[in-house]
Amino acid sequence: MLDRVRGTILQASASVRQHLDAAPALLLGQRLEYLVRGPGERLHERLRAATQAEHEPQHLGSVAFIAVRGRFELVVHRHGGYIVGEFEPSTAQDRIPDLGDFADRARRCGTADELRALAVEQIRKLTGFGYVGAHARDAGRRGRGGIARLAYIPDTRGQPSPLVPSAIPAAGRPVELGFAALRAASPALLRRLESMGTRAAMSLPLSAQGRLGGTISCRHGHPHAVPLAVRAQCGLLAQIVALQIEARQTRAEADRCRELRRLTDSLLAAMARHDSVPAGLASAPDALLEFGGASGAAVVHGDECLTFGRAPPRRAVQALAARLARTGGTEPFHTSGLPALAPEFAPLRETACGVLAISICASRPNQVLWFRPERPPGAASRRPGRSRPWQPGELQSAAMLRAAIAGTMLRKAEELAGLADELGRINQELEAFSYSVSHDLRAPLRHIAGYADLLWEYEGKRLSARGTRYLETIGDSARFAGHLVDALLTFSQMGRSALRPVPMDLSQALAQIRRELAPDLHGRNVEWIADELPPVHADPAYVHLALRNLLSNAIKYTRGRDPAVIEIAAEPCDGGHVVSVRDNGVGFDMKYVGKLFGVFQRLHHMEDFEGTGIGLANVRRIVERHGGRVWAEGEPGTGAAFHMFFPGAQTAGQE
Repeated sequence: MLDRVRGTILQASASVRQHLDAAPALLLGQRLEYLVRGPGERLHERLRAATQAEHEPQHLGSVAFIAVRGRFELVVHRHGGYIVGEFEPSTAQDRIPDLGDFADRARRCGTADELRALAVEQIRKLTGFGYVGAHARDAGRRGRGGIARLAYIPDTRGQPSPLVPSAIPAAGRPVELGFAALRAASPALLRRLESMGTRAAMSLPLSAQGRLGGTISCRHGHPHAVPLAVRAQCGLLAQIVALQIEARQTRAEADRCRELRRLTDSLLAAMARHDSVPAGLASAPDALLEFGGASGAAVVHGDECLTFGRAPPRRAVQALAARLARTGGTEPFHTSGLPALAPEFAPLRETACGVLAISICASRPNQVLWFRPERPPGAASRRPGRSRPWQPGELQSAAMLRAAIAGTMLRKAEELAGLADELGRINQELEAFSYSVSHDLRAPLRHIAGYADLLWEYEGKRLSARGTRYLETIGDSARFAGHLVDALLTFSQMGRSALRPVPMDLSQALAQIRRELAPDLHGRNVEWIADELPPVHADPAYVHLALRNLLSNAIKYTRGRDPAVIEIAAEPCDGGHVVSVRDNGVGFDMKYVGKLFGVFQRLHHMEDFEGTGIGLANVRRIVERHGGRVWAEGEPGTGAAFHMFFPGAQTAGQE
């Protein structure tokens, strides 16, 4: 090692005794130009000019020392204020082939694999190594510090040559030899090579723009020296290949980014055509899978989970989404090694070894996820438990898609808020109209029914059979219309009255309703099944009405069953309770379940089963005003089950 300003030798390796027949200590403090043949000052000038840039090795050609015969190849690089010079004996070398033909052949290669194969073929010819192989790295993976160097070991059993002195005299620390080509290899590396039957090795990085695209490894079963000129030629060849690979990767990434923008537009258009984001994404499964370059995908929206392609089971997807939701963060989550990151998901490696996920709602596990399977070990990936990695362009596009979805959801929320306001206004007008109409109709209908009764009382004996039938029809129709108006009035009042939720005793309410319905059970064989029912937090009057409607329906639609079986149960659920009423009556076809809870919706003929068609609409309105929901299950001829979910005290009564 030399002082860059004065050109004096500060350190020398012990091997100078072998090559220069002089003890290392005798060289310390001397100027290098005094030890070589030729104009010494010019050598010092060349050294300083060649080491303007730090850590950039430069080959200065061959030099001859005064005291010995032969010439030495000189390679120098600068580290701080010092110059590290490496000398190795010059050797007779056949003319190295021109790389112009190789560069032309490289440009004609269609793929990165073809480029690496071409490099392997040429380096084997140049070096004479017994084994030469290329190993690809995952695209986007960078070498340490963004820089990778040629490594060369001519003999794994060669003796290392220590520096004299071991530390830089002025600095009191060892010299940094990380950029020296002739530095000794680590004992661990040497042992590993020996265990493979290797006595000589060389490694060339395929590095361009700071990105390590792979390596070319050379091995030999015996000591094998490769002249500096050949190593330099191999390094240049590797650089040509790396630049060609980088150019192809850059073009591929640009093409992929354009394709991702097109797919993003396609997904956004699909979402715009539907009422919800999940529905929009579900309508374009091919575009969704292609966007992630994935074999499987999923959309998790609250309790709903939609899967596409080769995705894990829904339960596993929901568990993964819940785990990701707990970690938070706005950036897309991605990993190509889920089993190592979360061992509990290791069984999913065949479908979800790699995961990319974006959150579409911060408050709940609402996410879009893409899955890639485990990639089998091979030239491109020698570690198990890894999928094909997610590229930077894919991650950027995922972040853009997340922002676009957030914007879409915000616009839809604003639209829904406007619609909700408009719907609220319309509902108020409809309620006022219904109240007015039903209130004003009650008196005329009572008059019609009353006068029909009076007409029968005074003139009934003189009416013909046809007249009697007509009069009965008038009375029955007027009374039914009166019941219908009363039901409408109740329905309209339900949206105007305030809720007063309190803990209420369901068992007590059930007993009272059974007493009220007792007249309808005359001559009937009804079996009641009801365990001890828990209290629910709700408005007692409204829940009484809802439960009475369901039990009245159960009694009506089990007519003809002997015995009629009616079961009432309540179970805890999500902090509240689900109250269920089941029967063994006529049931209904599930394809019409969407009509059950609508106003004036009937699934059976009025001639068979009387009713106004408003009872179940009242049930739904009561439950929804409590912040709950209703649903039903049925099968023709076997019975039906109706369920009401009432939330707990924290949310009950919210409208």
